[in-house]
Amino acid sequence: MSNMSRIRRDAMEQYGEHAPATAVEALAHVLAVYADEPDDRLMIEATNNIYGQGVRTGLTMGDLREIAAHAQEG
Repeated sequence: MSNMSRIRRDAMEQYGEHAPATAVEALAHVLAVYADEPDDRLMIEATNNIYGQGVRTGLTMGDLREIAAHAQEG
């Protein structure tokens, strides 16, 4: 139990005390949790092998970072 308390406490210190309440907050949370991932990492897979063997579509970390930047602008 104390190990889980430590893990929970560490996560709350790093990512905030409250779970994201909006889509924008959720996106910021994902970007914080996966901050060290490269831009080409596929985070949300939409299709796999539909457009050819090995072709995957979806959103990458770079896409999510770009979306977040646009959300901050507007």
